[in-house]
Amino acid sequence: MDKAYDRAWRYGILRDMYRMGLRGNLPLFIKNFLGRRTFNVRVGDILSDDFPQYEGVLQGSVLSVILFVIKVNEIVQQLPQYVNGSLYVDDFQIHCAGVNMSFIERQLQTAIKTITNWCDKNGFALSAQKTNCVHFCKLRGMHPHPEIFLNGTSIPMVSEAKFLGIIFDEKLSFRPHILHLKT
Repeated sequence: MDKAYDRAWRYGILRDMYRMGLRGNLPLFIKNFLGRRTFNVRVGDILSDDFPQYEGVLQGSVLSVILFVIKVNEIVQQLPQYVNGSLYVDDFQIHCAGVNMSFIERQLQTAIKTITNWCDKNGFALSAQKTNCVHFCKLRGMHPHPEIFLNGTSIPMVSEAKFLGIIFDEKLSFRPHILHLKT
């Protein structure tokens, strides 16, 4: 996600807390914690006026991480039946397995469209620069690589990708990861 903490929808966080059954003083505290935030910019010795910050959560606060997770956690529930995903704070991956590449392409494309719609409704944006696709397959040449698009742009096909510090290669040998650890 692109600038995920800065774009977290404050009303959506409060709404999701309400849906979770949180009532009373805690939501009021959170509302006050999120509200009335301002920022300014310093260039040399000159400090700008204060500007209101209407969206996002405060960076560097433990509470902000929890509030962000409350909001973004719903994204995994948007995935279609045959697509699975993993989410860790703002790192998100989806995957689909099968032998029919056309079916896999359709499922992943449907998932991306659904996720993009969810992001649009909830104030987030997917980062095309941070998005890539790996075709995991031990059989060479059996299947063509899938063509998947994000906002009309083809997602680049790569031979390996890093997710949560682990390098996954297209053969799932983990050789690039082990070589990386050795160096």
